[in-house]
Amino acid sequence: MKATDLKYNVLVIGERGLYETVKRCLPDTEEFAAACCNTEEKAQESVAAQAPNLMIVDFDLPHFKPNKFLSGFFGSGERRDVLMVAAEPLIEEVVKCMQLGARDFLQLPKENQKLHESIKSVYSHWQRNQNGAAFGARQHERFDVHGIIGESAQMQNVVLLIKKIVTRRWATVLICGETGTGKEVVARAIHYGSSASSTTAPFVEVNCTAIPENLLEAELFGYEKGAFTDAKFSKKGLFELAEGGTLFLDEIGDMSLLLQAKLLKAIEEKRFRRLGGTQSIEVKTRIMAGTHADLEKCIAEGRFRRDLYYRLNVINVFLPSLHERGKDILLLARHFLGEYAAEYDAVARKFSPAAEEALMSYDWPGNVRELQHVVERAALLGDNPVIDVKEIYEALGLEPRLPAAPAPAAGTSSVWSRIIEIPPEGLSLQEGESKLIEEILRLTKWNKTRASQILGISRPRLSRKIEEYRIENKRVQMQHYAEI
Repeated sequence: MKATDLKYNVLVIGERGLYETVKRCLPDTEEFAAACCNTEEKAQESVAAQAPNLMIVDFDLPHFKPNKFLSGFFGSGERRDVLMVAAEPLIEEVVKCMQLGARDFLQLPKENQKLHESIKSVYSHWQRNQNGAAFGARQHERFDVHGIIGESAQMQNVVLLIKKIVTRRWATVLICGETGTGKEVVARAIHYGSSASSTTAPFVEVNCTAIPENLLEAELFGYEKGAFTDAKFSKKGLFELAEGGTLFLDEIGDMSLLLQAKLLKAIEEKRFRRLGGTQSIEVKTRIMAGTHADLEKCIAEGRFRRDLYYRLNVINVFLPSLHERGKDILLLARHFLGEYAAEYDAVARKFSPAAEEALMSYDWPGNVRELQHVVERAALLGDNPVIDVKEIYEALGLEPRLPAAPAPAAGTSSVWSRIIEIPPEGLSLQEGESKLIEEILRLTKWNKTRASQILGISRPRLSRKIEEYRIENKRVQMQHYAEI
């Protein structure tokens, strides 16, 4: 079943005016169903009967106690999205609602636009989850692996590794790669491909950087009533909610050392205690972790536990940066273009040869996520059936690139042939490489994209070389000192 075959239910707990405001924020399609109620009794009935995916609650609703309502709702183990709204909310009340589990607190009508953006965000997240759940009943068109698109040798190796991992359902997996390379997509592919039962087994993800450190422990392990101030009910943690399925810990390299120790114990023993609890809770959960950080470097710097690294790194999946994947860039761009044309009911478009060349020559520091956003913008803002190179540069926020200067003719004198002077005592390979990179950067006025093209390496690799050899931008330094 596709996500579009399901209704996305929105429940507005407030007066008719708020309901009409919310309706204007919802796309005018049959995918959405909205309802309204304005009493606590009706709200309880609607939640039980409708099982809303999103609740929008008016904090100022007369004869309604939102904190009590949220306590009962989240205390029952529900993890649906809740947006709170009010005209003049008190900071203390906002904090309480967020602690209880509300996703956001908006000031209306001042933040009407933000309401629209928040609804779009939570719906997109729900839709991704539905697409993931639907995968268990079908095979992927190209690789039999959900969401993996790519024909480069690097991605073919990733796909082959995933196909091996899915046969080891409970094995711990560490997924490494730069931000935006698709670590969550790989985690979902492993989860939903592991067995037929994973079509219903939960996939629970948590971004370790998105939750404040003092709340992350309670989020992972849950807490008992009275464990701390405002803990007026017991709450299950993500470990419990992932029972029988997968817990994906994204950006685990940013987790505090104290919490790393507690996580290691829970993974090794497959049991833990809620905050304030005395009983151990056993769980059968696959642990997957993702990180953009170099964990071995973090270990050397004392920021990550070596024993936790070894426990997580049972199977390692490394995702290459998009710039290193060659023609996968065009495969992904065409895939996203088709998706957005269908999603927005837009005119089917294609890229011009010059636009495709621009996509291939850009270094994509934001990786697949950046490409996806660029294609979305180009697909939405253009009117012609063909996306030209100008639209790509506008979507990237760049000026159109000037044609590259022609290479000097054979036998002619050129600055490129005299950029390195070799001393009489000779030059090591590392010293020569460092001098070559430094001189190319000087000649290109520190245009890293142009310099990487001349050197025949990727821009991320050039950045790593600059850091390795401690090459400094002397031009910027001189300007800095001149300003001082």
